[in-house]
Amino acid sequence: MSRLNRRQFIQAGGAAAMATAAPKLAFSANTYGDNILVFIFQRGGIDGLSFLAPMDGHADRGHYETLRANGTMIPSGSLQSLGNGWGLHPAAAPLVDLWTDNALGIVQAVGLPWANRSHFEAERYVELGTPGNRFTPTGWLTRHLQTADNLPPALVLPAVVTESTIRFSLLREPTAVTLRYPSSFDLDTNNYEEEQEAALSDIYALGATEQDVAGSQALAAQTIVEAIDWNNYLPANGATYPVRLDDPGRLTSFGDEMKIIAQLIKEDTGLRVAQTDFGGWDTHIDQGNLTTDGWFYENVRDLSEALLAFFTDLDVPSPNGKTWAERTTAIVYSEFGRRAFDNADAGTDHGWGNNLLAMGGGVNGGQLFGTWPGLHEQDLFQGADVWATTDYRSVLSECLLKRLRNNQIGQIFPGFTANDYQDHGVFSGSLVDPDFDDPEMIFRHGLE
Repeated sequence: MSRLNRRQFIQAGGAAAMATAAPKLAFSANTYGDNILVFIFQRGGIDGLSFLAPMDGHADRGHYETLRANGTMIPSGSLQSLGNGWGLHPAAAPLVDLWTDNALGIVQAVGLPWANRSHFEAERYVELGTPGNRFTPTGWLTRHLQTADNLPPALVLPAVVTESTIRFSLLREPTAVTLRYPSSFDLDTNNYEEEQEAALSDIYALGATEQDVAGSQALAAQTIVEAIDWNNYLPANGATYPVRLDDPGRLTSFGDEMKIIAQLIKEDTGLRVAQTDFGGWDTHIDQGNLTTDGWFYENVRDLSEALLAFFTDLDVPSPNGKTWAERTTAIVYSEFGRRAFDNADAGTDHGWGNNLLAMGGGVNGGQLFGTWPGLHEQDLFQGADVWATTDYRSVLSECLLKRLRNNQIGQIFPGFTANDYQDHGVFSGSLVDPDFDDPEMIFRHGLE
């Protein structure tokens, strides 16, 4: 994938198109890789057994109630039944609509290939895509973008992180842009802004280093972002993003970030990969169960309302004939799960296996996937954790192969082999022949 700098973008007519206030920027319409991936990282380790719990009649319901005796147990009658012996947390009720529309699938007992209960190490392993190697110089999404052969020859805004800093998933991807507050995405120089932009553009155009590419990319992205009316955006189909309980006039941070991504997608900016974070899941104390103003409850409500609003908002036609929702797949994942039993402080401690949510286009929704290991003491890892029976890289690889049509699994996840890969059928579509070759160059100082 080549990069288009600000001057090339303007010369190609992008600025003129924006100056005419066209309803869509529409410079990325193509017959290449049209699908979009949104990676949502639940930092802190969400308690998967509170988000999705066994109901009355399930073989593990009794074990669950015994394990959750200190205030985190969700009564069976309060769960949102999925019709298979499992139920979602009551605050996740908005997700039932996606489930019944076959737009939500849940893979159970997903994790790193071995237990790691350190937030910082586990997060880094997940995002780098190289469990056991914390020094891989690029992220897994970076390597996807750099190995994909079905992307348009030039994209101005292929990758966005709606946070203040780039995440490890997109480490050293020079086209990636951080965009937490798009209305203030500006040089903020007040005077001589255009002159400074032109001078910087000339400077960056002279070089070919990652810094030069990143600088050109930021300037080109600024041109796009400034052309979008962020303040008067009206979500489609009556979609309602969640608002803050303490200030109903403002969206929650996560709701705002999902709205930003939806608007970027619908403006046809060329976005192919987006990442956003949702923190606050490290619930060691006072996690709660049904308290409507509790920590866990409010997080789940925020997450669920935002995801439903996001896909409702995207359910409008895109230039290639499909809806934006059909073209967009979201993966929601955490660095690890929590212990199967709660602690004396009415919270849960770091564990291993967890749920992974796959949502949107191309998902074989309305189903649970993976191998559930059980909650009997003998079924738990070290008598404490839900076993991770599916390597998280299997699910991401399946998405890459079927949705993004990138078969370079060996380069994206070095060390992950054909013997490690499990196709659970989470995603629809034909499977491109995976290439698990693991060239040593991936561990050099960047890709060559």
